[in-house]
Amino acid sequence: MQSRYVSVSVFVVVTLLLWISPAIAFDNDPAFSRLCTPVANAPTEAPCGTNPTGDQPKFAGLTREYALALSPGLMAPAETMGINGFQFDLQFSVTTINNDRSYWIDGIQDETPPGSLVVSRVGVRKGLPGSLEIGMTGSYLIESELWMFTVLGKWALHEGMTTVPLDLAVRGTYNTLVGSTEVDLKTVGLDVIVSKSFGVAGVVNVSPYVAYSPLWIYAQSNVIDSTPGSIDGSDGDFVFADEDQMVHRTTLGVRFIMGLFNLTPEAALASSQQTYSVNLGADF
Repeated sequence: MQSRYVSVSVFVVVTLLLWISPAIAFDNDPAFSRLCTPVANAPTEAPCGTNPTGDQPKFAGLTREYALALSPGLMAPAETMGINGFQFDLQFSVTTINNDRSYWIDGIQDETPPGSLVVSRVGVRKGLPGSLEIGMTGSYLIESELWMFTVLGKWALHEGMTTVPLDLAVRGTYNTLVGSTEVDLKTVGLDVIVSKSFGVAGVVNVSPYVAYSPLWIYAQSNVIDSTPGSIDGSDGDFVFADEDQMVHRTTLGVRFIMGLFNLTPEAALASSQQTYSVNLGADF
C-alpha cells in the first residue's frame, strides 16, 4: 500500500512542476522554428522569408528519434506478476541518435547535439486475474522540458506450462508527449514476447526474453513562429504536415529476481538507433 502512495506522489509532483514551472529552453529541447526552408536573399532576421515553409524531412527525422528515445522499453519477460503482484520501477535508458544529421544540428536549442539521449523513468505495474497486467510510466528526457506519459497493458497467452516450457505474451503501450508547444507527439507500441524462466542455485530467478517491438509514431505540428522573439513584424508562421511513421525493433533482455528486487538490462535495436536500458524493480 505504501508503494502506491509513493508512486502516486511522484506523478502528482511531476504534474505540478510541469504546470507551475516557467518556460526554460534546455539544450535538448526542440527548436522547430529553425527547421523552415531558407529563402535566398532573405533578411538575416527572417532567413525563411515572410511566408515560410517547413522542411518536412527534417521534421520527420527529428520527431522519429525523439519518439524512439522517449517511448518506454519492455523491461520484463512474458510471464506476468500474478493477481497479487505490484511493482514499482526505476529505469534509465541511453538511446543513440544521428547527431551528425542536419535536423539535430538545426533542430535543438544546443546546436551541438550529443551522441545519445538519456532518459529516466518511474513506473508502476499491477497484476490482474487472467494473466493480465496494467501499468503506467513517466519518462523524462535529461536536459529538456520533455516528458512522455504511458499507459500499458500486457496479456500472457501462455505461461507456466511444462508441456511447452516457453512463455508467450503481448503488450501494448500508448504514449503521449508533454512539454513542447510546437508539436503533438504520440506513439503506440506493441511487443510480442517470448521468454523462459529458470532458477540458479536456488537463489536467483533468471528470465531471458526476446520480443518483436514495432512502434507507431504520430507527430502533428502546431503553429510555429519562424522568428521567435521578433517584434519587428517580419516574422511568419508555418506548420509541418502530419507525420505517421512505423519503426521495426527487436528487443533483447534478461531479468534477474533476488528476493523482493529485480534487475533487468535490455537492448532495443532499430535500423539506425539503439536503446540500452536498465530497470530496478521492487515487488510489494
